[in-house]
Amino acid sequence: MASSSVAQPEWHKPQADAPVLKMNNSMTHTKTEFIPAKGKQVNWYTCGPTVYDKSHLGHARNYITFDIIRRIMEDYFSYDVNFVMNITDIDDKIIITARSQYLFNNKKASTSGLSQDLISEVEKAWREFVEAKLGKYLVQASADNFAALVKTFEDGKGPSLNDEPKFQMWMKATIRALKAIDAAKAEFAAGKGKSNKESSDILLEEVRDVFAPALDKALKHTVTDHQIFRDFTGYWERDYFKDMDALNVRRPDVLTRVSEYVPEIIAFVEGIIKNGYAIPNHSYAKLEPWSASNMKLVQEGEGDLTASGEKKSSADFALWKASKAGEPAWDSPWGAGRPGWHIECSAMAGDVIGANMDIHSGGIDLAFPHHDNELAQSEAHYNCKQWVNYFLHAGHLHAEGQKMSKSLKNFDSIADALKEHTAAQIRIMFLLHSWDSVLDYKQASLQEARVFEAAINNFLVNVKSIVQALNGNHNFHQAEKDVYALFQQKQEEIHAALCDNFDTSRAMFAIRDMITATNTYLKKASTNPSIAVLVKVSKYVTKMMRTFGVFKDENPEIGFTATGSSGGSVEEVAGPYVRLIASFRDRVRELARRKDSDGAALTELLQLCDKIRDEELVDLNVALDDREDGKALVKFVDREVILKQREEKRVAAARAAAEKEAKKAAAAAAEAEKLAKGKIHPSEMFKDEEGRKLYSAWDDKGIPTKKIDGEEVGKGGAKKLVKQQEAQAKLHERYLASLKQ
Repeated sequence: MASSSVAQPEWHKPQADAPVLKMNNSMTHTKTEFIPAKGKQVNWYTCGPTVYDKSHLGHARNYITFDIIRRIMEDYFSYDVNFVMNITDIDDKIIITARSQYLFNNKKASTSGLSQDLISEVEKAWREFVEAKLGKYLVQASADNFAALVKTFEDGKGPSLNDEPKFQMWMKATIRALKAIDAAKAEFAAGKGKSNKESSDILLEEVRDVFAPALDKALKHTVTDHQIFRDFTGYWERDYFKDMDALNVRRPDVLTRVSEYVPEIIAFVEGIIKNGYAIPNHSYAKLEPWSASNMKLVQEGEGDLTASGEKKSSADFALWKASKAGEPAWDSPWGAGRPGWHIECSAMAGDVIGANMDIHSGGIDLAFPHHDNELAQSEAHYNCKQWVNYFLHAGHLHAEGQKMSKSLKNFDSIADALKEHTAAQIRIMFLLHSWDSVLDYKQASLQEARVFEAAINNFLVNVKSIVQALNGNHNFHQAEKDVYALFQQKQEEIHAALCDNFDTSRAMFAIRDMITATNTYLKKASTNPSIAVLVKVSKYVTKMMRTFGVFKDENPEIGFTATGSSGGSVEEVAGPYVRLIASFRDRVRELARRKDSDGAALTELLQLCDKIRDEELVDLNVALDDREDGKALVKFVDREVILKQREEKRVAAARAAAEKEAKKAAAAAAEAEKLAKGKIHPSEMFKDEEGRKLYSAWDDKGIPTKKIDGEEVGKGGAKKLVKQQEAQAKLHERYLASLKQ
């Protein structure tokens, strides 16, 4: 067989300039290219909550932020993420809060009414609190001069938020407590409240913030049952996950609790000692070297129960703390105690992930000293130069210029926020802002999120309804080419944005542009749009909303799921029946509009149609949109959403009607005022008190002929006066006509 002389044509390799994923890395304070240590596998540790109070929107900023980034990495970039999170259930704040709450509740339960001893005890605690917290702002540092400080506070004076962020919180607590003490004194002096538990309960609740610390100071040594602390943290951990589930935050792949890791933490500390680093001679403050000498931050990191005398250097941080009476303790080579705050994350992350991790994350307030301490002790334990490759720090959520904080009590709890806003709206608010910068929590930001949510949901509901109701065409002409070209352009922009430090704000606005262009196309091709184009765009928007966590993971390909009482998809269960009813209703409405039908019967038929639309189908999570062609568009939307939208429309309509009535009333008032001026006869209009100051002579029609100084009125002036009189004559006629009505 002869050999073939035909050669393979040259193949030209495509040239591409694709963006790579870069993230703002606190290890370099620059955007650095993300390179996982093991291919597509990403080991990620994030600092979880310290569970001692309600989670607030400041926490939501942190956990939603990293949930969004995690979802993008898992669902968009297809990394295999191992997401590890801790629960801090051993901590100075937990110990103090759990113990003081336990002692306060016992005091409240054992008090059956007001007494002089109770009032004196509470008042003494109040004075101690005032002088301890506010002494430097009081004359002679005495609580006797508190009234002057109250006046200063009410006048809006006092230290700035930067100088003392807790000043306002302390003042509010002490003012509230003093009012309660004075009220209790008056009630007791009047011979009331002695055997009334409600009276003592009211007093104690109002003074809780100043009285509980005093009880803890006096009685902390009596709290010896560790179950008190376990029950306390268990309750708040459950509450935290309830909030996270409501916010659609994915659960961690691995969850660690400090209380379950004490043996591993002890072994980790022993490793640091063995390597000779249990003294401050290891590289420290890598993330914020400029903060290494900030003793205020160092002390905050150590906690309120750490004795300064235990340190050899002010920059030291505790690996293990000796426990005192009233504090939980575990046996260790260094005596009974508990882990220091920073060591817990190093030990738990190291146990699950090992000597090196791809990503570590947390709030920016943890960068120093917590995360710097983690790096120092972990690199000391593993004798390595770099324990973390990429450190991500989420920006704060501010309320009125201050960081939202449990300790400042200036927060909206997540549960309360979800009563006012949907989880999707809160998440969209975060998506529309840079994840690593400060975000001011204000109504304008939430309103922007609400508008975004409505635009996305309305688009997807409309597209789904059109796809289900129409066969559509599959042509691809200029209109389809235009919208598809923009769609692909926006896809590129979204990819570039997500590669650029997870710029979700730019991505969201690109999605909005996609939706706007497709809506414009729909208006032009409303009778016969390309179903293929609509499906392509709507599936992509749905996918991105699911990727960002705006929609839940179980959502269908287009839009979001409206769930029926049976738990199944409403579209699947009720779809055929609803469309049958909608078709029947269309025919009835058409019949009712015929001119030869009986008027009363037609009205009743239309009322029945409206009842099906406004009441019965709403209970089935179905909305019908009446269209100009006489055929209703079927939309599957949660009942509560339909009712909320309807209520918003009712409120808007009522507002518009009220504004219309107000304008009408204003116009009527203006007309009445104008008509009142028409009461004067034209011949008398220039002879009133004001006219007699200007003129001295008039003709037989009442037109002025001479000015007050005797000078003749000029021809030009006379013409103007005649025109004014003619206008008054018309107004006078209208006035007379109004009297006859």
